[in-house]
Amino acid sequence: MMPPEGTFMHWFLTDRSIHVWISLSTLISLAFFTFVTNFTNNTPYKDMLPPGSLIFSHPFQFVGKYIEVYRMHVSYVSAQTAEKRRRKVEDVQKRAEYRKAHGLDQDGLFGWTAKTNEESIGPALREEGTVTSEDEAFKDFEGKRRPVRKWLGIW
Repeated sequence: MMPPEGTFMHWFLTDRSIHVWISLSTLISLAFFTFVTNFTNNTPYKDMLPPGSLIFSHPFQFVGKYIEVYRMHVSYVSAQTAEKRRRKVEDVQKRAEYRKAHGLDQDGLFGWTAKTNEESIGPALREEGTVTSEDEAFKDFEGKRRPVRKWLGIW
């Protein structure tokens, strides 16, 4: 049975904002805990992480050291990813050279070939890394031309 209307328990059980607050805070805390646990278990710089006892005696020093180790971890993972991508691109280029040298399927398998750096950059990014568009305006339902407004630089 629900408590009678007008009581504190009825308000607490039926108020949506409290339930949203409790749900979101639980989900955010679980996500944060998962992120921290995953980071501390998978980082190659485990030995450089500050000890847990430091959080109560020197919390700012603890957070600063943790952020420093996290930045090192991010740069390490970025370097690994760039190396993997470079190796894959080199492999594709070597296969294309092999096919060309042996006269096999000049257009590549299903039309796929290794592209040069100039070919792989799309037409929108050719001018100094900025996206260019020929039509920076649109016509609304009334036929008036209006500028395109982008939200978060995407839409």
